[in-house]
Amino acid sequence: MILILRPNTDPEGSDYKILTSLLGRLPSIQFRVVAGLCAVDSAESVEGMMKALAGHGQVCTRMGAYKPRTSPYAFQGHGAKCLPYVFELAGKYGIKVIAMEVTHESHVDEIRRALAKTGHPTGVMLQIGTRNSQNFELLKQVGRQQEFPVLIKRGFGITLDESLNAAEYLATEGNRKVIFGLRGMKTNMGDPHRNFVDFAHVPVVKRLTRMPVCIDPSHSVGARSRAPDGLLDIFHVVAQGVIAGANMVLVDFHPDPAKALVDGPQALLLSELAHFLDDVALARETYQKRLSLVEQQRAAA
Repeated sequence: MILILRPNTDPEGSDYKILTSLLGRLPSIQFRVVAGLCAVDSAESVEGMMKALAGHGQVCTRMGAYKPRTSPYAFQGHGAKCLPYVFELAGKYGIKVIAMEVTHESHVDEIRRALAKTGHPTGVMLQIGTRNSQNFELLKQVGRQQEFPVLIKRGFGITLDESLNAAEYLATEGNRKVIFGLRGMKTNMGDPHRNFVDFAHVPVVKRLTRMPVCIDPSHSVGARSRAPDGLLDIFHVVAQGVIAGANMVLVDFHPDPAKALVDGPQALLLSELAHFLDDVALARETYQKRLSLVEQQRAAA
């Protein structure tokens, strides 16, 4: 039986409760910004990030403890040893959900033990990164647990259909709390951006599946390039995805990008957080107005 690769006729319907009730910790809402560190580098960076988020009413973040890297000599994350202070600081600043990539099934157990040891001060949404989108044994193992929802990113070098079937692996093993992430496709056709921005597929994924859709502008653009109008390219592509109906934005920030151990050049500044949130809110408001126009058109037909 096909579980999540089913045509969706209600883009804000029952299956989208995945997003509204992550671990029962979030109030009902159909849209979330998940801003944070691509990779945890220090407790000071984590606290600076979470304090800024709390100051702007945000309750979700991303924190990378396990980082798959192209080079074996590159920083691959602090792993389990950073989990206690990440979770404790999340509790201190009222962060309800942390998106955290796992690259091996043992990481799920490490996260579970660290949450228990710290008294479950926050919740976790597991993330399957683009490099592991066809790691079928990992998908099966993560799918067999239903404690944590899962954000699975599109594979950067495979077709959309292949990536959607990867999400189906999670569902067939029992976990249907799956969010699909668009993060760009690896091709020089997208130059000078790091990847070819694929946010036009937001409505496509929502039509073909039962999954909410997340966009990752940081790994799509890959730099703090600024357009002549004064807006960063990252702001522009976020607006494109949100206006197309994205349910979540996963975006990199850092208190000091020059000192970030992973992807510093694409991280936004904490001083830009308020502007970013306001800009996203404008795009979301525009999407909702577009839906109202559709309803008016239907009523008049």
